[in-house]
Amino acid sequence: MNFNKVNSIIPLPLILLITISTGPLWASNAVLVGDYQIQIFTEPDPLIAGREAGIVLKVLRSQDNQPARNSKIYLNIGNTLQSLSSKELELKDNSEYKIAREVDEFGNYELKTVFTNPDIYYIRVAIKELEGEPINAPLKAGFTIQVNRPAKRNQSLILIFFTFVCITVIGIYAIHVRKKITSTDTKGFNYLDIPWIKRLLQSKSLQLTFQVPLMIVFIFLLILAFVDIQDSGKNLSVIVIWTLWWTGIIFTFVLVGRLWCYACPVGAISEWFSRMFKPHRLFPAKLRNLWLANFMFLLLTWLDIQIGVVRNPLVTGLILIAITATAIGIGMVYQRRTFCRYLCPIGGLIGIYSMVSAVELRSKDGEVCISHNRKDCYLGNERGNGCPMFEVIPKMDYNNFCNFCGECIKSCPKNNITLRIRTFFKDVWTSRKRSLDEAVLAVALLGISIFVTGDMLEPWGGWMESAMNLFPAQLLGIEYQYTVEVMTKSILFFGISLLVIPGLILLAAAFSNFNVGNGNHNGIKQTFITFGYMFIPIGLSMHLAHNIGHLLNESRVITPALQRVINTYTIFNTGEPNWQLASAPLIDSGSLYWIQMSCFLIFYLFSIYAGYRLAMNNYQDSHTSFKALVPMIFISFVLMVVNVYLLNLPMAPRHVH
Repeated sequence: MNFNKVNSIIPLPLILLITISTGPLWASNAVLVGDYQIQIFTEPDPLIAGREAGIVLKVLRSQDNQPARNSKIYLNIGNTLQSLSSKELELKDNSEYKIAREVDEFGNYELKTVFTNPDIYYIRVAIKELEGEPINAPLKAGFTIQVNRPAKRNQSLILIFFTFVCITVIGIYAIHVRKKITSTDTKGFNYLDIPWIKRLLQSKSLQLTFQVPLMIVFIFLLILAFVDIQDSGKNLSVIVIWTLWWTGIIFTFVLVGRLWCYACPVGAISEWFSRMFKPHRLFPAKLRNLWLANFMFLLLTWLDIQIGVVRNPLVTGLILIAITATAIGIGMVYQRRTFCRYLCPIGGLIGIYSMVSAVELRSKDGEVCISHNRKDCYLGNERGNGCPMFEVIPKMDYNNFCNFCGECIKSCPKNNITLRIRTFFKDVWTSRKRSLDEAVLAVALLGISIFVTGDMLEPWGGWMESAMNLFPAQLLGIEYQYTVEVMTKSILFFGISLLVIPGLILLAAAFSNFNVGNGNHNGIKQTFITFGYMFIPIGLSMHLAHNIGHLLNESRVITPALQRVINTYTIFNTGEPNWQLASAPLIDSGSLYWIQMSCFLIFYLFSIYAGYRLAMNNYQDSHTSFKALVPMIFISFVLMVVNVYLLNLPMAPRHVH
């Protein structure tokens, strides 16, 4: 089950009782009672009046963060906080306390109930027995939870109806266009044959129309990261960048590839400075690959794991300034979008995931390009600037570096550019460009997604504690616990991302070569590169499934965060922000779960099919390709099982309000 945290509000008498008898309260919604940490969760989230609800208490030993098993925990649910604030907390035999049953090995105890009315309810907790040992004086705690009114179905029906209307209108228009216009592309319908689409992409002001507003928003958010409240749950900069942008941008890769790069303010400012200074230098030949970008992404992810970049507005601002300053400096020294192509921390990730997209921009007829000596699509002319990403369109056969800027469409004198829809993920098996840096990135992204997801799970604390106990701190002369934690996390992060997952696939490559035997002309390295691309859907599925949870569970907080900024920094008053309502997700946990599992299933099928096509393209016959593919499918299955297992564990939200 996936449970979302509920904020705890402890009335003054209970605060005094817990503080006097057991010490200070824990942060977040955790309460320290005796030697134990207690947290509360609800299922579903938000709670809906009239529907069955699960109240779950998690009990952990504070000294080692391990679950407290075989305990007896009693709950009493009151109607409102106000009516209960003065009630006694004693546990009597004839009281209305009900026992919560132990549901798993992670210290979770659940009580099923039904809330009849929407309200704020007060949950009193009394623990009479811990880990099989009776307690003379029961440990006590208290929490509040909010129960919402049932959602109005009419609103959902209107949204669904409107969506169907849009799909119908678009479908009718597409059929009409395909019937009316004869495409000039023999490989598929060329959407540039639709006059208004071609005029739009040839417009010199279209890109600026997106870049300038986004630049203004970017600068505004950058300022807020430094001057606004440093609470990540209320700072608009952190919420927009990490909850909306970072979680939402991943879905664009699947649909339209690198389209974000088209409007990216950091890429724009780098390109503007390059046009202003007109440098003649090209990036060093040995560095024209993804290794630096891969390293930057690993470094950024490692920083987030260690210091919580997504939970720290100041650090977020500093990192964005560093990235922007680097982009400006590179633009002043090197041609075009050198930063975007070779150095952007997320450029490699965007490129590798853009291979999934069903939209492609290509040369229409290769023979026309061959006969044309001057490659205006690359060099540019009076009509266009040439490709800012250093792509020569006749040679381009995958989406990794195309951001659909339209410069080639403007500058091509032969009208030989096509924009078409194709099969999802087709680039993986049709492209001739496969390299070790891309294959390593594809595999490392899978390891990173697994580790980052694990870092947000409720059992993670216990797993980390066990790993830290194995760390040879005394042998190395390390005394500080924090140092041990940092080093343990780092070893696990880089070990899983760069050793364990790549090692498994390298081992599978060795088995593939062994199975093929004398019929194989590839070394292990080449087999790793060939099949490394089939694991792109496995890593992408975890990124999508993981982040759709954040997007749907946490995106509503942007409303009160924006209200607070307007109220604080302008003369306008938008009313009191409702943080409690904003904590309610946009979709119930059951529906979210099946969306995530469907995502896993679909992308797992893509992985198998991509492996099949790669094998058929790289081995002499179907029998040999089958023997080469089997170990890879086995590893793909194992890794997908890991994905599914992790997302079936309780996950904490990214920000706590």
